[in-house]
Amino acid sequence: MARMIETTSESNVVGFYDALAPDYDAMTGFPKRFIQEKPFFHFLVERYKITTALDAGCGTGFHALLLSQLGVNVTAVDISKEMLQRVAMHAKELVLNIELIESSFQNLPSIVKRKFDAVFSLGNSIAHLLSDKELRLAFGGFAGLLNPQGILFLQNLNYDRLLNSHEKVQNVKESNGKTFVRFYDYNEKDVAFNILTMEEINGSVTQRLKTVHLRPLLADELVSFLQEAGFTDIRLFGSISMEQFQKETSKDLVILAKRNDT
Repeated sequence: MARMIETTSESNVVGFYDALAPDYDAMTGFPKRFIQEKPFFHFLVERYKITTALDAGCGTGFHALLLSQLGVNVTAVDISKEMLQRVAMHAKELVLNIELIESSFQNLPSIVKRKFDAVFSLGNSIAHLLSDKELRLAFGGFAGLLNPQGILFLQNLNYDRLLNSHEKVQNVKESNGKTFVRFYDYNEKDVAFNILTMEEINGSVTQRLKTVHLRPLLADELVSFLQEAGFTDIRLFGSISMEQFQKETSKDLVILAKRNDT
């Protein structure tokens, strides 16, 4: 059995996701999610009259593509060039027009010179911001990029539950001859997000382990940062289907907040 270890520190989020990009769609069940999630995003688009949106931390573009299919003019942002290349590939295949921007969340206000009806930050993206300063810059930037009465739709893992249970394995996925195991190691100040990829090559199982560090933001912390950035009407849900949030049991923390225009 061969074993290759590739470890990425918290300072190299770009390297972590550049390396992950070729397997990301297979690992996240890309095609099936359109059927599962489209009704919920259709509701948001209709309810809040979203015609323009920023997808911050877009990955390979699932939500950006979904919103574009719903008639929204989408700008997709990611720190990983490799991820953005896959967004471009998917957009071409689906005949969709999506603007792509390579940037960190903190630098967005200096790069993006337009405003949006909605900012989406999904897939636990905010957890990659490890310091209070980074979070304040990101949320302040999101608020500044919104039109009056614009909304922020944020999805994180429910770290209130995870830090209480110390649940280790988050997901196991088999696809295209590979097995992907996503798991956490809990440290004193952060959590290590690990992805173990196992693949049989020429009769030998190869294992690759990639690691990045995340900040396990609690619900109350996130609400506080959002209030400080000027968001109001902050509502918490347990999933994108907008079911009630339960700190002890919800898998996700989904937040819907409005820009304060008073």
